[in-house]
Amino acid sequence: MQFFTKKEENNEGCCSVQPKGKLECPVCGEKAKGVLSKTLEYLLVGESRDKLKCLDGFYYCKTSSCKVVYFRHEEILLQKDISVVVGLKDGASPATVCYCFEWTKEKIKKELEQNSETIALEDIKTKMQNPGCSCETLNPSGGCCLGDVTKAIKEIQNNLK
Repeated sequence: MQFFTKKEENNEGCCSVQPKGKLECPVCGEKAKGVLSKTLEYLLVGESRDKLKCLDGFYYCKTSSCKVVYFRHEEILLQKDISVVVGLKDGASPATVCYCFEWTKEKIKKELEQNSETIALEDIKTKMQNPGCSCETLNPSGGCCLGDVTKAIKEIQNNLK
């Protein structure tokens, strides 16, 4: 793992705009999406954030079996560098799928077991309007959770059959 301090120069153009398109994760090889610097600013633990010259140009690896959370060039950030548990990673507990409104796979599973249905999507959509969401800073992906919540519901429903 390579970190740059604020005083060091990175000749690879560290401070760039948000990455466009997708880039392969250096560990698992799956395509990863760029993430805003404000996502990392909010979610990185202090010592990990302080070791970086800047927070631009990172990608988020959502592959559940991969230990990488964020990467840029040869720089790799892992769960230990993040202030929240990355719920989409294998072994995450709690397995949060909506960080703004605290929906976890465990909560969804309990609701499905008790009621044969879940209000997770409806609840999130309602709350997105009032009080609003903060996906760019609360969700490690830096994006909306609705796709991940929908996928989690389907997976849990299939496992309960």
